[in-house]
Amino acid sequence: MRVLTRSEHPVSRRDIASGALRVLNRLYRAGHTAYLVGGSVRDILVKRTPKDFDIVTSARPTQVRKLFRNCRLIGRRFRLAHVHFSGGEIVEVATFRCTPELDQDDLLLRSDNRFGSPEEDAYRRDFTINGLFYDIADYSVIDYVDGVRDIERRVVRTINDPWTRFQEDPVRMLRAVKFASKLNFRIESKTWSAMCESRKAIHKSPPPRVQEELARLLEEGASCRALTIMEESGLLEELEPNLHRYLSQADSRSEYDPDGGLLFDLLECVDDRVIASGKPSRALLYSVWMLPYILAQDFFAVTGPDVVVRSVADTVLPAFGASRKDVERVVQLLLAVRRFHQGSRRGRRAAPKALLSKSYFNEALAVYELFLQATDGDLEQLDWWREQRSLHGKDRTSEPASSSSGQRGGGDKRSNRRRRFRKRS
Repeated sequence: MRVLTRSEHPVSRRDIASGALRVLNRLYRAGHTAYLVGGSVRDILVKRTPKDFDIVTSARPTQVRKLFRNCRLIGRRFRLAHVHFSGGEIVEVATFRCTPELDQDDLLLRSDNRFGSPEEDAYRRDFTINGLFYDIADYSVIDYVDGVRDIERRVVRTINDPWTRFQEDPVRMLRAVKFASKLNFRIESKTWSAMCESRKAIHKSPPPRVQEELARLLEEGASCRALTIMEESGLLEELEPNLHRYLSQADSRSEYDPDGGLLFDLLECVDDRVIASGKPSRALLYSVWMLPYILAQDFFAVTGPDVVVRSVADTVLPAFGASRKDVERVVQLLLAVRRFHQGSRRGRRAAPKALLSKSYFNEALAVYELFLQATDGDLEQLDWWREQRSLHGKDRTSEPASSSSGQRGGGDKRSNRRRRFRKRS
């Protein structure tokens, strides 16, 4: 075990949300051990802003509930406490758990609900970078699993044997992709080998968990890198065989995607937008994902474009667990993109007022902007549609931020359409 005193690490109470601090301090004053745990500690150490703050404690769930009137217990097999604060802040509080007992004939983790010690709780977590504790008692960082060293080396490594950890919970492979891509870390060699060998085990996981992790990969601002890791590890072939086939069959692609790099370029543009403007809607992300497929079917000229969009959606979006509402929105966005592309190429005639008045106009225009950026298209077309919107008084403040100001078509081609990711140590 390694303990970093307050002077040896950058984690400060100023970095912790007020609700989480209140929970930590009240548990400590009540005589319980209370640690900030996991992603929040990791993010502060790498100078990122945590999304949420989870707490682990020696207190049992019923004891937590007695301390907080604004607490609700959730879960059946292993109860968690959710402490609610104004402004929508929810702090999740869990009791220390121990390493689960596994069936040696089937390592899939089916039960993880026994209380344990802080050290046992650290070792049952997935990756070393997520196994760190911040102790509110003396403001130290406690490291049982060499997580601090791996953060310093910028490495994603499983705790204990990686093959066993991926068999226990195959979704951990997608989590490895997520952490490596969004933190710009490399995946440690043994962990990488185990991912490649265990990729077929992903089908043992509940589909909703896999679908949610896949969807989140698009939202992290590092989706291009994540897609590359998935392709190289073999996970992409398991989870999205349609894309794997598309990338390997040159004769099935469109004039906009001669080398199979369009989706990577689109996702790179999406990542830039996420960093600049925040997380977009999933309908927009799904629309971007579908663009290479529908362009391969001559989408801008084909008769019955709605049939094309729905057919592609039915084929590729189930991998993400897209809701019916999202699918309908995707259809609206992509059909609007087709009208943008056709309308702005027909002598700059007046734009149809019906399209300008649609609630999804700005979102569709954002998809069209991403398409033009990724294909080095003429951004004057985008400006024309914005002018039409302004002329008809439809300039909504909800329009996503544009990165095209001052740019015009015909600029330099992207120098590296598919940025290969090297992850082996």
